[in-house]
Amino acid sequence: MNIRFGRWTLEVYQRAIQIIRGPHPECPVCAGHGGYEVALNHWEAETELCECWDPSPIIRIPLWFRRTERVPF
Repeated sequence: MNIRFGRWTLEVYQRAIQIIRGPHPECPVCAGHGGYEVALNHWEAETELCECWDPSPIIRIPLWFRRTERVPF
């Protein structure tokens, strides 16, 4: 289940809530897509990440913690 607030996405995944920041919607370089294509030659192109977006930082909030079993003796 995903809920979007502008460039922020709130995602419920398994037993946690993840908050992800997306690319800037008004970026003049990538037009809000988060990346742009760079031509390597006539047949190939490579996608580069834009400076307005860093996909790695994710805030993860656990909904409940796992129970740890204790040793019986």
